Amino acid sequence: MKALHTFALTFAMLLLLVVGAHFAQAARLSLPAGHGSVEQRTRNLTNYLTRELHLSRPQRKIVEKSTRNYLQQLDRLAVKPGLVAAVSEGRLLEGKSITEVENEYDTALARVFTPGQYSAYSWLREHQPEGSR
Repeated sequence: MKALHTFALTFAMLLLLVVGAHFAQAARLSLPAGHGSVEQRTRNLTNYLTRELHLSRPQRKIVEKSTRNYLQQLDRLAVKPGLVAAVSEGRLLEGKSITEVENEYDTALARVFTPGQYSAYSWLREHQPEGSR
C-alpha cells in the first residue's frame, strides 16, 4: 500500500512538472536590452524568480541586487560589444563578453539559492523560448 501511495505521489509530481513546463515555456526568464528600464526589468525578473523558486526575503534582496548588476552589464554590452578602445591609439582594452556576464550572474545566484532552487533555475533557463535570453 505504501508503494502505491509513493507511486501516486511521484506520478502527480511528474504531471505537475509537465504542466508547469508548458507554462514555463511561455514565461521569459529575462528581457532583452531595450525593453523597459533596468529597474523595471530588474523588478520583473526578480518577481518571476521569487514566485517560481519560492525565494525567502533575504534571498530576494540578494537576487534583486545581482539581477540589477547583470542587466546593467548587458545594457553596457549592447552599446559597446566586444573590445573598447582605450585613450591611446593602438591600444585596446578587453571588455566582458555576454557569456562572462551570464556566468558571473549564474555564480552569484548559485551562492544564494539552495541546491533545489538552483536546479529549478537551471531548468527554467534551459527551457525558455529561443530569443528570450
